[in-house]
Amino acid sequence: MEITYFGLNAVRLRGREATVMIDPYEPKLGLSPVRLNVQIVVLTHEDPTHFSLQGLAGDPHLVTGAGEFEIKGVAMTGTQTFHDAKKGAERGKNFVFTVEIDDLRCCHLGHLGHGLSEDQLDSIGSKIDVLFVPVGGGSHINSAQATEIVNQIEPKMVVPISYKLPGLTLLAQNLEGVEKFAKEMGATDLTPQPKLQLTVSPTVDETKLVILEPRGAAATATVD
Repeated sequence: MEITYFGLNAVRLRGREATVMIDPYEPKLGLSPVRLNVQIVVLTHEDPTHFSLQGLAGDPHLVTGAGEFEIKGVAMTGTQTFHDAKKGAERGKNFVFTVEIDDLRCCHLGHLGHGLSEDQLDSIGSKIDVLFVPVGGGSHINSAQATEIVNQIEPKMVVPISYKLPGLTLLAQNLEGVEKFAKEMGATDLTPQPKLQLTVSPTVDETKLVILEPRGAAATATVD
């Protein structure tokens, strides 16, 4: 499986049988349009100001909401949470997605705005290989909350998402940078990798922080 990060909450998982795009952003937020051929698009909440299928080819299947889904050999479980700390009173629902692809388990926390309950943790499940966690605050959890959730889930790898990037519009520019979360995690090397490639579940003694290059912040977001 190959993992590519585009900026904000947008992540691509490319497996042997299918490609999954999670939370493709609206280019008006200040990042380059993503031009990809995908089979599955996952949306973690319903907000047309955040998401856009612009540039996505392949007539993808759209997945959102709570429940269990299986498309083209990719198993997905949506767990209902909220986009704020007031049980959705301010920003509505959010759905955390656990995605099983190429015998690897990934979890994308979406636009999570609060800590997770024991029931929600049980629904997400254990043995997460890669956790995508928003760290920039704003309308999401902040770096301290993100670190607490990482400690609860204990993934083998954690990839920070939804943090401040050059060019973001007013709607998203109040996010914090990724440096604060890296410090919380005790990491010193902040050099981003272009992508993350995994063929088997990684063997690590403790959770490893992986910062990925936000491809949508580049001059072009056309990606193979």
